[in-house]
Amino acid sequence: MTFLNPFFLFGLAAASLPVLFHLFARRRSRRVEFSSLRFLQKLEKTSMRAVKLRQILLLIIRTLLIACLVLAFARPALKGYLGSFFGSSHANTSMVFLIDNSASMSRSDESGELLKQSKDGAASIASLLTDGDDATVIPIASIGRGATFSPMHKKGEVLAAINDVRIVDRPATLADGLRMASSVLASSQNVNKEVYILSDNQARNLSESEEGRAVNATDSNHVSKLFDPATKVFTMAVGHGEKLTGRNLALDSLRPVTTIFEPGRPVQFEAWVRNTTNESAQNAIISLFYNDERVAQKTIPAIAGMESQHIVIDGPARGSGVIGIHAQLEQDALPFDNDRYTVITIPLSRRIGIFMENPADATFLTLALEQTLTQTQGALPFIIEIKPADELRSLPALASHYDAVVLGLGPHTLDPSDLSGLKEYLSGGHGASIFLMPGLDITATNRELGSLGLPWIAQKQGAPNETTHYLSFAQLEFSHPFFSGMFEQTPSNGSLRGIQSPKIFESYDLASGVGIPLIKLSNGSPFLVETKIGKGDALLFAVPPTMAYSDLPRKSIFLPLIRRAAAYTSSVRTTSDESLNAHYVTTEPLDIPLPESVGEQPGSTVLVKAPDGSSSRAQIVAGADDKPHLHVDEAKVAGNYWVYKDAEAQEPLTAFAVNIQSDESDLRAASSAEMKKYLSARMSGPKPSIISLANNDRELAKTVEQSRYGVELWQSFLWAALVLAILELIIAREGVQAGNLATSAAAS
Repeated sequence: MTFLNPFFLFGLAAASLPVLFHLFARRRSRRVEFSSLRFLQKLEKTSMRAVKLRQILLLIIRTLLIACLVLAFARPALKGYLGSFFGSSHANTSMVFLIDNSASMSRSDESGELLKQSKDGAASIASLLTDGDDATVIPIASIGRGATFSPMHKKGEVLAAINDVRIVDRPATLADGLRMASSVLASSQNVNKEVYILSDNQARNLSESEEGRAVNATDSNHVSKLFDPATKVFTMAVGHGEKLTGRNLALDSLRPVTTIFEPGRPVQFEAWVRNTTNESAQNAIISLFYNDERVAQKTIPAIAGMESQHIVIDGPARGSGVIGIHAQLEQDALPFDNDRYTVITIPLSRRIGIFMENPADATFLTLALEQTLTQTQGALPFIIEIKPADELRSLPALASHYDAVVLGLGPHTLDPSDLSGLKEYLSGGHGASIFLMPGLDITATNRELGSLGLPWIAQKQGAPNETTHYLSFAQLEFSHPFFSGMFEQTPSNGSLRGIQSPKIFESYDLASGVGIPLIKLSNGSPFLVETKIGKGDALLFAVPPTMAYSDLPRKSIFLPLIRRAAAYTSSVRTTSDESLNAHYVTTEPLDIPLPESVGEQPGSTVLVKAPDGSSSRAQIVAGADDKPHLHVDEAKVAGNYWVYKDAEAQEPLTAFAVNIQSDESDLRAASSAEMKKYLSARMSGPKPSIISLANNDRELAKTVEQSRYGVELWQSFLWAALVLAILELIIAREGVQAGNLATSAAAS
């Protein structure tokens, strides 16, 4: 047993006073014989024994009464520890409050918002702070790289820090909070060290990794011991885990289905919507925004409980340049998982380099590419430069100048330096449309095609001036992104109805098994094949873009086919660098490849504007590919970020999207046993002190104090003193009455 006010124990000496009074009250008297007293002798023998017993009982009761009063003031407790038995009645305490402020804490139950419940609990516990104590408030989800938290010694400062905790667009990792708490307590000299975890105890919060290697978060052999045996850890769980009131839909992903972005053409997006509750959802609405302007809306008829659904929504044609895309579900039980962001870049024009031995062979290509995209838009979507084939060797140096190239192979073989330049250009993430020209040497050309990883030529079909027999288009791979949006209505069942096929009198039979055939001829030979080359892409045509082997340039299919080939190959770099940004999340540093067109070099800085209106400077560094990358330590807010050269710049250099991790919507809570096992693995000692606090405990501070010092018994001793005082009065009164009766009997 521990006494919180041990100096009061000196008062136990007062318990000897009733004994002293009893002894001094017993005075010896002389014996005098009176004849009339012979009648009292019998009375003395029969009642004196009871009187003595009553006096002894009163002595015991009065002694215990004083002892109970003294013990009540000494505040006994069943267990606890102090610096020393005769030290101060208060041991200095260092508290660390780990408050979960992740997005999942924004939800509410019948007791209100979960974060507010946690803050109220922390404030109640902080009321125990006295002189010599200190407390540190750590919002777990706000722990970032280089974040530091310092102890506070004034109660007002601690309460203000607790009140300032806000929800952030980041999940919480409990391991980060525990490591931070351990760092804070390591420098504390106070006797009591306490860690308070106030969270909804999401099971995902218990995951962690060490040095990029996943570890068992509850295996004490693989995690570091963070706290000494004297440290106490208190947990207070809020919320009801995955049991939400009302429906909740989560938007898990958003990305463009369209792979070729052209001015004046709509863009199709796909999203995955997940129902996180058992309650079926009907008629949910998803909205699509371009640069914060709503441009489309779609109703989801029904999503069964705990199921996901694939949604496709069309974004209308809307200008060009960098466009921030935002998809949003209507508000429900959890607001944080209703939004998803991405960024696309719709180019106003693309630079196409045409490399031909004979510039006249590029005539029809030039006519097709110089057509304006729409009747209302005067700007040309393609800027064309015609170059001789022997300038292919300069392509690597001109990589940022051309978005894609068109090449005619034959009749002369390429110089090794030209072939090497083309291969380097394609492998670096660019695209090319390659036409097999008349009069080429099949053996030599196959060596070139093999060097690039393209299909080789099996044989040549047809003969000059033979117009009786010809081939035609037999099959188009309409499901391929190459044809997406190319036709107003996609033919069903592979039918070519409505598509005017050219007459192909001569062609090169391409070998099957290499690349993806996008168009096949009536003899089964591929007419157009797509092949991936490193990070790049190449389209190989089996005929030249002239009237030499076919009437293709005269057919209506020629214009959209050539324009689509140029758009598709010029979108290769767009896809990797500009339009389909990586899935950046708020928990990680960002390393963003910059478009080469930005023109900024490593070492310079740019201005980054966040969705919340704040802005900061970010450093441009050289990436692993020796190209400029934008480095951002962390993004605290989910949304679309815009990058400008300086504060006065009107047009953004680029943009990138940051989202909250989708698993934050997984509200499954860890059980008490899982939580205790997780914490025990990080604490020293055979029996670590882990104490669960009830969220609905109205006397939370008192519960903490009792767990800190033990269960106090002063009230019990006070009640015992009161009972003893009543007994003393009753017994003393009976003694007086008995004495009066004895006197009356003697007088008679």
